[in-house]
Amino acid sequence: EALLSGLDAVGAGEPAEGVTTGPATLGSGVVFVFPGQGGQWAGMGRELLGCDAVFAGAIDVCERALDPFVDWSLREVLTGSDEKWLGRVDVVQPV
Repeated sequence: EALLSGLDAVGAGEPAEGVTTGPATLGSGVVFVFPGQGGQWAGMGRELLGCDAVFAGAIDVCERALDPFVDWSLREVLTGSDEKWLGRVDVVQPV
């Protein structure tokens, strides 16, 4: 809940407890990277999904969260044919 509240604040450009914004300095700690989308990311996560139980569990949680709102399966997108999904911004952005 605190994470979502913090993300909402960042999105609105408002201050929030536990949220720091501004330029990062060397050794500053955790960062969020929002790379956008592009062909260089096709297949990203597929191998990790198959070999890391923690990542696979997180994907299961994300899939359940997305399920009521989308007509596709997160796991299917990650393990299926990249070409099928690349043209669908409504799919590749949340994935």
